[in-house]
Amino acid sequence: MASTQSTGKQILGEAEIARSLVRIAHEIVERNRGVDDVLLLGIPSGGVPLARRLASAL
Repeated sequence: MASTQSTGKQILGEAEIARSLVRIAHEIVERNRGVDDVLLLGIPSGGVPLARRLASAL
């Protein structure tokens, strides 16, 4: 079986990711008129950490 190597390219830095998460959190609040009835679900392959970070931002 041949191995493949991926060469990663950074698209967003830490500050840009943090800013994006805050913006997403603000959009959630704005579109739902608050967070009382908001439920965040994350797909285990990467969505759970994202959902946790969004919950912290909310």
